[in-house]
Amino acid sequence: MGMKFFTFYVVPAVLIAFAGTAVPALAATSYGGAVATPYVAAFAPLFGIAGGPHAGTMQLVFDGQSIRGTYSGDSVMPDRLDDRIVPVSGTIDPSDGSVQLQVGAALWFTGSVAGDGTMSGTATYDGRLYEFVAKPGSVRRQPDR
Repeated sequence: MGMKFFTFYVVPAVLIAFAGTAVPALAATSYGGAVATPYVAAFAPLFGIAGGPHAGTMQLVFDGQSIRGTYSGDSVMPDRLDDRIVPVSGTIDPSDGSVQLQVGAALWFTGSVAGDGTMSGTATYDGRLYEFVAKPGSVRRQPDR
């Protein structure tokens, strides 16, 4: 299973779950006077299935080579980032698209950003390796019934 299972089944399933509720990346919010771009993020273990996939939303401001913003966990399963807003900081190299993010004190991500704004790569969370994907867009919450 491992990487192929995650890449072909878990990430698409999590992102498809959000696809019906995603809005274009042009929708942005204000973050400390700057315009933040919303992202939907998903990450799952690279090896085995223990721990399961996690999901969340980010509001990111790109300022030259620096990235700042917030992350809020929205996982279905218990996750120490759920229902919390934690700071995000990082860097991006515009010449090659490499990106590094630190999400609170819980997650460290290293990867790249594609031309459409999608970030992908490897993250460390709770001492384990995860595959991490974040796409520009946001999630509209369904009203409670």
